Amino acid sequence: MNKVKEILISYITAINPTQEQKEIAEKRLEVCMGCESWVQSPIRDYCGKCGCNTSAKVFSPVGAEACPMRKWPI
Repeated sequence: MNKVKEILISYITAINPTQEQKEIAEKRLEVCMGCESWVQSPIRDYCGKCGCNTSAKVFSPVGAEACPMRKWPI
């Protein structure tokens, strides 16, 4: 999938996710928050490896391989 398309779909999904998408995003975010590459700042939380905003990244349609550290279980 094209990276721009992935990012757009992630942001759109984050606006109105299904219950299943919310559950997957919560699991992914837990992993991100425990990762050494996760950066929490007053402006935004993001992945230090890829630079993506984690609040949207966790809704990626690509699946587990969207995590640049390959840590997402789903």
